[in-house]
Amino acid sequence: MKVILQPHLKLRLEQRKIPQNYPYQVIVKPESKYFDNVTGHLIAVKRLKYNEKLRPMAVAYDIIDDTIQVITIHPVSDQEINNKLLRERWVKDEKN
Repeated sequence: MKVILQPHLKLRLEQRKIPQNYPYQVIVKPESKYFDNVTGHLIAVKRLKYNEKLRPMAVAYDIIDDTIQVITIHPVSDQEINNKLLRERWVKDEKN
């Protein structure tokens, strides 16, 4: 499958000083996957080292035909993930 990095992602990687390979690491071997009911994007989450701590990193992406379009990446806390699940903004996604 072809992977396209959106300009917004490239900007966020630079602004947040996130290593360039993190989006690929998260998408290829996520610890969990969700569907965002508000944005319609798929979300992959994996714990990676960020700012000297092991933190969950969330990657928003879409699958269009045979292409993964990576939209953005950002660190999230376990509490943020739980809140999104409780409010049903994020729902578990086992099919993608």
